Amino acid sequence: MHYIMGKNCIAELLAKDPDRVIELLTTHKELEPPFLTISKKRIVAKHVLEKITNSTSHQGYVAKVHDMPYVGVRDFIAGAPENALLLLLDSIEDPQNLGALFRAAECFGVDAVIFSKNRGASLTPVAAKASVGASELIPSIVVSNLHETLRILHDGGFTSYVAENEPDAMEYKDVSKMGKRVLIMGSEGKGVQKLLKKISHFKVYIPLRGQINSLNVSQATAVLLSEFSTPS
Repeated sequence: MHYIMGKNCIAELLAKDPDRVIELLTTHKELEPPFLTISKKRIVAKHVLEKITNSTSHQGYVAKVHDMPYVGVRDFIAGAPENALLLLLDSIEDPQNLGALFRAAECFGVDAVIFSKNRGASLTPVAAKASVGASELIPSIVVSNLHETLRILHDGGFTSYVAENEPDAMEYKDVSKMGKRVLIMGSEGKGVQKLLKKISHFKVYIPLRGQINSLNVSQATAVLLSEFSTPS
């Protein structure tokens, strides 16, 4: 069980998987239709929601929800579709960025998002709200060691692409649209760790034509996933 917050985030989960919503905690005495279907509702003070979420941006809506079923990397590989697409995140420290990355992943049909429980942000209510509910709709694979996880994915038939603007990188338009693939994204400050880059199959970059020479990680991920998910 965990908490998610924000009107749109909760509404998305209600639309896709309403049985996972256990209880709504709200400061609002009059509720709109999406929230009327929740059987258990409780009106609470604003400070109660702030304490639960460690945030002031809850909009007066917090939901207690059932956790998504845990997904292990080997279990995922065993049932992965032929053209499975994964997003592997390395050291994404900002919960807002993590949420935005889940939103991009869900919009472009990523099958699961992999991240480390030791390196970067976790799926807090702030991250869930920033994802507009996507973090509740797309499976997470939370691991201890990203390097070992990538090796397991390689053994399971996945081709890896690390976002890196280096001379030996391919342009993102040239990535394969077929087969099992994993896109690796790193933080804006640290980038992808050297061990992951070393064993990745390919490097991929986005050509930029403006005066600013970089996108933030969620923007770059959305651009790359739009190409990865385009049918060949």
